[in-house]
Amino acid sequence: MTHEEETERFAARLRMLKERAGTSFEALAKQSGISRSSLHRYCSGTKLPVSYGAVHAFAKACGATGEELRELHRLWALAGATRSSQTSPERPAVLQDAEPEETGESRAPQPVAPASPPRLRLRTAWALLAAAFLVAAVAIIAVILRADQKSNLPAIAKREPEASSTAAIRVFNIEGDCKSQKERLPACSMGLARDPRLKYDADNVVSHRVWHNDVLLVDCVLYDGERVEDETGVGTTRWFRVRLDSAPGGHAWLPAVRSHDNPVVPVCA
Repeated sequence: MTHEEETERFAARLRMLKERAGTSFEALAKQSGISRSSLHRYCSGTKLPVSYGAVHAFAKACGATGEELRELHRLWALAGATRSSQTSPERPAVLQDAEPEETGESRAPQPVAPASPPRLRLRTAWALLAAAFLVAAVAIIAVILRADQKSNLPAIAKREPEASSTAAIRVFNIEGDCKSQKERLPACSMGLARDPRLKYDADNVVSHRVWHNDVLLVDCVLYDGERVEDETGVGTTRWFRVRLDSAPGGHAWLPAVRSHDNPVVPVCA
């Protein structure tokens, strides 16, 4: 997968933990010591945390279990690995995230060594700096995993689950009291889009409606659709293709912000 796809998978898991905890960004910022704006960028997928310590603090504030912490670290590590692999060798990824820490506290500027005239010395300096960052990151990850008393193996070493051809997901409607309504009120229904790359409005939905907790069968995921935001401002360009006999072509589309599930399915062609 690309860096953008892995980052969106990581952000989707953060959103699931936040929604399950039922806690606002302001409350999570106070509990975790991370600024509200940073938390919002992590959950929306516009920024990947520089260190796993910020991820760990956020997840603990949301009440994540040990198993969920390990899975969250795996997704964070995969997103970071794809970013590193897509970065030019002239500019290692460790220097491309040089912005203030997530806690919102200003970081003292780090002295920068003057560039050496010979090109070979400059490349050697970049390589040594990247190697030092990698060693430090591995040491921090090992300490966190030992603290959970679960496993000393880095989660990135686990095999990525193979995508299944179909998966079931549940619809999630965060709006008002729709989650607690037992009746299928028209006001609490949501539409499935005909085309995920067009504006998500009344002219671009099929006749079939869905409600909170409905189970849908999806067969693939699209990462570059129209951006959709839920009522809290969390948005994504990720869409699930839903099998639906009554829709044209036998399928319709559900934006990923309307489900807390994150199934591993093939990418839509």
